[in-house]
Amino acid sequence: MRRAGCPTLILLLITVIAASTVAALAADLPLSRVVMFSSGVGYFERGGAVEGTQQIQLSFKTEQINDLLKSLVLQDFDGGKIAPVIYAPREPLTRTLQSFGVDLSEDKSLADLLRTLRGAKVAIVADGEMQGQIVGVEKQQRTSGKDVVTFDVVNVLTQAGLQQVPIWHIKSLRLLDDKLGGDLMKALGVLNASHDSGKRPVTLTFAGQGKRRVRVGYLLETPVWKTSYRLVADEKGLFLQGWAIVENTTDDDWQNVKLSLVSGRPISFIQDLYQPLYVPRPVVAPSVIGSPPPQTYEGNMQAPTPPMATTAAPGAGARALPKAAARAARRDEAERMELPEGVAAGDAVAYEPQNALVIRGAQEAVTAQGEQVGELFQYAIDQPVSIARQRSAMIPIINKDIEGTKVSVYNQAVNAKFPLNGMKLKNSTALHLMGGPITVFDGGVYGGDALITDIAPGDERLITYAVDLGVEVAPKADDGTEEITALKIERGVLLLTKKQRTEVTYTAKNVTAEMRTLLIEHPIRDGWDLVAPAKADETTRNAYRFKLEIAPKDTAKLTVVEEHPEVETVALVDGDLDSIGLYMKSTRISESVKAALAKVVDMRGKLADLQSQRTEREARLKEIGDEQDRIRKNMAQLDRTNELYKTYVEKLTAQETEFEKLQGEIKKINADEKAQKNQINTYLEGLNVE
Repeated sequence: MRRAGCPTLILLLITVIAASTVAALAADLPLSRVVMFSSGVGYFERGGAVEGTQQIQLSFKTEQINDLLKSLVLQDFDGGKIAPVIYAPREPLTRTLQSFGVDLSEDKSLADLLRTLRGAKVAIVADGEMQGQIVGVEKQQRTSGKDVVTFDVVNVLTQAGLQQVPIWHIKSLRLLDDKLGGDLMKALGVLNASHDSGKRPVTLTFAGQGKRRVRVGYLLETPVWKTSYRLVADEKGLFLQGWAIVENTTDDDWQNVKLSLVSGRPISFIQDLYQPLYVPRPVVAPSVIGSPPPQTYEGNMQAPTPPMATTAAPGAGARALPKAAARAARRDEAERMELPEGVAAGDAVAYEPQNALVIRGAQEAVTAQGEQVGELFQYAIDQPVSIARQRSAMIPIINKDIEGTKVSVYNQAVNAKFPLNGMKLKNSTALHLMGGPITVFDGGVYGGDALITDIAPGDERLITYAVDLGVEVAPKADDGTEEITALKIERGVLLLTKKQRTEVTYTAKNVTAEMRTLLIEHPIRDGWDLVAPAKADETTRNAYRFKLEIAPKDTAKLTVVEEHPEVETVALVDGDLDSIGLYMKSTRISESVKAALAKVVDMRGKLADLQSQRTEREARLKEIGDEQDRIRKNMAQLDRTNELYKTYVEKLTAQETEFEKLQGEIKKINADEKAQKNQINTYLEGLNVE
């Protein structure tokens, strides 16, 4: 067993030496740049110098390998070449274990393990010592008193012949085949590694001659960076201070790295590229006769799209800042690119990464520079940042005066009685302000907290931070009205254009000694048109905003009028005649439409009269039929010479005469009714009157 321990010790020493080498090599590529994205990933860039062909080994957590394989970018300047990146695949554990000569894919007893080693040469120490080949393992039974004991016995072919050794007699067993012994050690090593959630080595190879600069970039999952603001309102105006909250959850200390913070919503996902995937394949019997039929394949519907050239937005220094921002803006200073040793200024383009992660432009903010990058916006911190591993930091990104006015914002759905204290801010800075919380200090005291969404330079946004108890609002809605605005007939259908009208009056009372500007938010309803006021001061996706100035200790009113047009259809061929008669009395109806409706009412009146006559006669026929059934039942009980019998005969004769007459009348009425319906349909089909 001591021999088995030697390889383990050697392996341990090799691992320690390798780890030291990795640390030394990784130090040659220090972390120089970090770009944090608001989508939950971060771009990490390492740079350094190599000479000749050199391997560099980096270590990553197992869960980071997929992002690494998806995003790793290597650059070798001055004629170097990139060799394949080598890493240990995460083979499915069962499949890996089954690939060894000793299968440990399942938890096996010693008997089960020996069954899989049939034919292997072993040395066994039991009651004695023996060497031989395993023939197999069988179960045997032995009676001990009243009990029957079952146990496993291994059969071993030795030079002395076939010998049996009960499993429970075995004290030690050693594989004499070095390959099988090595496979057993490897399988146990794989099992041991499967419990290790630590790091995995990734080997990078840069091939070339001489001393060269290299760069490594990759994306890893990172916490979302966040923003928070402080807004100070005093007699001098509004002052905004913004902070970025960044967490370094990596295992590397960030020492003087160039930090950039990107806001936006780039699509990011994880795909399992680390674990080898195997596709189940069907087993197909070989074809003896004939050959496979020809196959057809569909073309590629999605042709590769060439990369679209993008133009960076003008530098922030080119913007004309509003007066409030200009007071606090520093003198613009061009950012200089730091070139590696041995690279001339004319080679700067070759040194740039193959993506839009490097920011250049005018320096504007106190501690951060902002610029549009593709569809995203980036803050480039203007001085190196150091954050120890597993630590967080608040980094100032803006420190400027901004434009804005105080307002009170009323929304009945938020608070039916009081508006909210707020401010209408204009982003008069040159930076894109990412959404986040704002702590408001009004007049030197804490005023409340607010939230904002992203604000582009020059855009405006409302914030509210407290309930305004100095203004009370009472909204009152009327019951609404409805009137017909137009009637016309198209192909026998009466089209009525109706208009619903509603009014909501907002009465606001200012109990303070200050002038108040009230912004009333009135919900936008689909299909409703704003009538009064003729135009809202602002319109959002879901609400109109109306400005209402309220003098101190005074009351003001605002009435919002909306109308909803709709078209109602009435089929003249079978519509309610009473309703049609009411429509004829509308003041909006033209004489031609009224005349057409009158004719329709007259024609349908005649049809209704015919239908009524037919109904009366059909009812009389049923009455006669019921009466005749009764008479016939009575006649069956009488003698034919009885006087009552004769009376019944006379009555039946008279009823038969009336029955035939009614049938004839119904037949004629049916014909007249059909003709009247045809006449109405023919008239209505071509009836178009306005």
